[in-house]
Amino acid sequence: MDKPKILLVNLNQRDTESDVMRLLERHFQFACLSDGDTLPEKIQALAPPAICFEYDYPDIPRLTLLQETKLAYPSIPVVMITMQHSEDLAVWAFRSRVWDYFTRPLPVSAVLECFRTILALPRKQQQNAPREIVIRQCALPTDTRFQASPRSREARVVNVAIACVEQNLHNKISQTEVARHCGVSSCQFSRIFKQVHGTTFQEYVLRRRMGQAIRLLQNPSASVTDVCYTVGFNDQSHFTRIFRRYIGVSPSAYRKNLKEAHASLLPLAGSL
Repeated sequence: MDKPKILLVNLNQRDTESDVMRLLERHFQFACLSDGDTLPEKIQALAPPAICFEYDYPDIPRLTLLQETKLAYPSIPVVMITMQHSEDLAVWAFRSRVWDYFTRPLPVSAVLECFRTILALPRKQQQNAPREIVIRQCALPTDTRFQASPRSREARVVNVAIACVEQNLHNKISQTEVARHCGVSSCQFSRIFKQVHGTTFQEYVLRRRMGQAIRLLQNPSASVTDVCYTVGFNDQSHFTRIFRRYIGVSPSAYRKNLKEAHASLLPLAGSL
């Protein structure tokens, strides 16, 4: 039997049937794990192309497990699914470099599309070759159970900056202008963002643009040129170079891989 494509880490605190498991078993090869202590050994043995963390009400130890896993295996895409939801939790998830974040009730089509997109990525992007880890641990969300520390000024600055990015991905984004909007100097902003987020502001913007580009390329009606301009690039060749750097293939090749992955899974699409 082939190795599982997805490793499901069931961290629900309540002893209830996993809706994520029911969804995955109809569409993908997967393995399930409910013991976080053995997660590193399981990842080493299976080398899964994707990991899904499932929560009902996440607490600090269970969220820390996701964060530590992403730090140890930065090239494996991680998807987070949770019952409890808040803005803080969503921001924490994306700062921890999750590929995507979903809340219940499950948006079935979006979840399936997410995993198909991940599995269509070039395999070399998901291998764990030694490389410098540039992800830093970020503060756990304040509304996590048993966590009551107030938000810091630095965290508020970063939250405002991230909101600015989300509203202006299609436009030119100036670090100086964002810093001014946050009420700090450009130098202070650069230091705060790197300290809180673990990466530079420019790097964060590029990653978000690439994430949005991936979503848009899933729409067959959108041309690569349309996607290029929609995510804030003015030159298609520059967009292609950046996309290849982050994703491993050109936008056109990525779309071709995605179509082939969809075609191979099409007979299963109506089984849910």
